Amino acid sequence: MLLVLAAVPAAATGTRELQVATLRMAATENTPSGNVESDAIADLNDALTREVCRRLAVRCNQQPMPFAEIIPGVESGRFQLGVGNVLRTPEREERVLFSNMLWRSSSRLVGTPQSIRKHRPEGSSELRLESLRNVRIAVERGTQQQRYVSRVAADNRLAVVETTTVKDALQQLLDGRADFALMPIRSAYFLMLQQPAGAADFAGPALTEQGLGGTVHMILPKGEQALRSEVDAALDAMRRDGTFQRIIRRYMPFLAD
Repeated sequence: MLLVLAAVPAAATGTRELQVATLRMAATENTPSGNVESDAIADLNDALTREVCRRLAVRCNQQPMPFAEIIPGVESGRFQLGVGNVLRTPEREERVLFSNMLWRSSSRLVGTPQSIRKHRPEGSSELRLESLRNVRIAVERGTQQQRYVSRVAADNRLAVVETTTVKDALQQLLDGRADFALMPIRSAYFLMLQQPAGAADFAGPALTEQGLGGTVHMILPKGEQALRSEVDAALDAMRRDGTFQRIIRRYMPFLAD
């Protein structure tokens, strides 16, 4: 999810007016219209845009924008702010400024109730990936999750079940051809919403090491230090009064903590 604000001349009233580009996941990205994930992302974009604009005391006009255009647009100064699921990386730090953290992106193990009960260590309330032995883990081919599991598979005696999509990884689990699936938390959450209640659940803590996740921020052009201070102050105020948490819990509750 990503929002971007581009400044235009102030209105005659003196109110700053901003053009806002919001990312809505397209059908070409395997998220057709009406998809529960893309709808939630669009609604979250809208809610965060309205609240940030209100706290910055600006008038915002929203426009859609593909994700691939966001960072170059912010870097060039065409847009002043990118808000959403932008992971902080060393490469991106060379190109743009980052706000205070919004949330952490991570990966999670997903299991059926039966597999979680079977493989949870005796006397422990938590199952951890690094403690698993002799189990089958489904992962989408070519992803960070697949690369991570493949690196530890030999030492931990894991069988890697590679699939063509993250949805297929969950299906392998549900069909009994895998004991667990390792998935990006956002994809896992929305895919599980489409299954019967209790069919699968998260197992173990969020994982961020070795490319499995990181911190998500708003982004700004390198020259917009003053605007970054305004944005950080608005985010801090939203967290203090609970507005930020209420917005996140409404659309993506797994990101609210």
